[in-house]
Amino acid sequence: MSFRGDRDKDTICAVSTPHGVGGISVIRVSGPQTFAIVSKLCTFLPAHPESHRVYFGNLKNQNGSEIDEVLVTYFQHGKSFTGEEVIEISCHGSPLICQSILNQLIQLGARAADRGEFTYRAFMNGKLDLVQAESVLSLIESQSQQAAKLALRQLKGQLSHKLEQIEDDMTWILAHAEASIDFSTEGIDVVDNTIVIERLKKIEATLKELVGTFKVGRLLKDGFRIVLTGLPNVGKSSLLNLFLEDERAIVTDIPGTTRDVIHGDTSFSGVKFTFVDTAGLRDEATDLVERIGIQRSYEAQNESDVVFFVFDIEKGMGPEELQILESLDPQKTFILANKTDKIGGSKPLETVEKAVKNSKFFQKIRDPQAFFTRRVFFVSALDKKVRSEVLNELVKEFADLQVENTVLISNARHYENLQRALENTQRSQAVVNQGMGSEFLALELKESLIAIHETLGKRFDDQIMDRVFKEFCIGK
Repeated sequence: MSFRGDRDKDTICAVSTPHGVGGISVIRVSGPQTFAIVSKLCTFLPAHPESHRVYFGNLKNQNGSEIDEVLVTYFQHGKSFTGEEVIEISCHGSPLICQSILNQLIQLGARAADRGEFTYRAFMNGKLDLVQAESVLSLIESQSQQAAKLALRQLKGQLSHKLEQIEDDMTWILAHAEASIDFSTEGIDVVDNTIVIERLKKIEATLKELVGTFKVGRLLKDGFRIVLTGLPNVGKSSLLNLFLEDERAIVTDIPGTTRDVIHGDTSFSGVKFTFVDTAGLRDEATDLVERIGIQRSYEAQNESDVVFFVFDIEKGMGPEELQILESLDPQKTFILANKTDKIGGSKPLETVEKAVKNSKFFQKIRDPQAFFTRRVFFVSALDKKVRSEVLNELVKEFADLQVENTVLISNARHYENLQRALENTQRSQAVVNQGMGSEFLALELKESLIAIHETLGKRFDDQIMDRVFKEFCIGK
């Protein structure tokens, strides 16, 4: 990235609050010349300001003309977010005022910060590891309570601490393996294989646990993507509006009203849900537009976390419904028998079970009893209680949200690295069990450690840094 090399010694500045008009904007300045530059504009500052103290006064340009009344917060070197001397200028939220202040700072020797440069400096100065740096972005971008909680726990070092424990165990084994190599010519056995296997199994169990949390972690971070599918005119659009608590989709009695994919976001129990209404699936599509819409419906199903298969309970589940159902994955499918208001609110579960059991879909269900107990809902788009009943069951089934003390991973880069570390750890055990020698054990362990170090940022290259920090916005 452009701020590496000598540029990391520059004093940088940027607006850290969202751009646009607002009550307040915050301009962040960081680097070795921070106070020297800002004090020329804020002459009310004392010669030796106290760290973490706020000062009030008029910020003036170099000609002495007032630009704005501001609050200036000073952070001493080593006690700031970046680890450098930092000043945050709180001014009125006018883009014109912000730009005027930035222009003055740049004229006095500061440089406009690049994307993610403040967080990058925090990482390079040891204030954050790479996992924590990534959690800053996750926290900023969080769109649900659970996503924010997960990011905050990672920012506080919950995941990093777990990885450092793994690193310590790996380092202990590696040190003994390398010592065994050094003393091999003298016939001294440094490594106790029983202890090594015990520690490797402990590492493997921890890595398996972390890797296994990725699905839940990703769902908490990004939310559920739910596709409503089924034949035309079964009430998918009405249910979409019910789940979103908004009249997002057009609802008519004419089959094929929905001809494209419609998206909408909502939140429930602190979790984000993205609902996708799709064109009704039928073989006799009336025109090209509807056929394209149906093709997009199938694509949306493949990209979803969950599929709500909707059918009209009054008409029952016939060959056309079963044909659609058989194309779905039971592991992510819920069946919504809609329009119960037209059959007096009854819930003929046995009728649905009988129809499903005669399909190829049933053969793919791992636990039929659990499926029919927890995955089949009799609903009416006229009943507002349906929203909470269905979403509550979905949340319980796919993600145990009582995760306050659980270490989760939600980042694909972390998942890839830890999966690699797990595979090398498993190979390390095979090396010991097969008596292949300490040099082979050391080789596998080094690969495991590389994966852990890359996750924490103790080992990195330009490609890794670009992958992480290119997602940040200016001022972060």
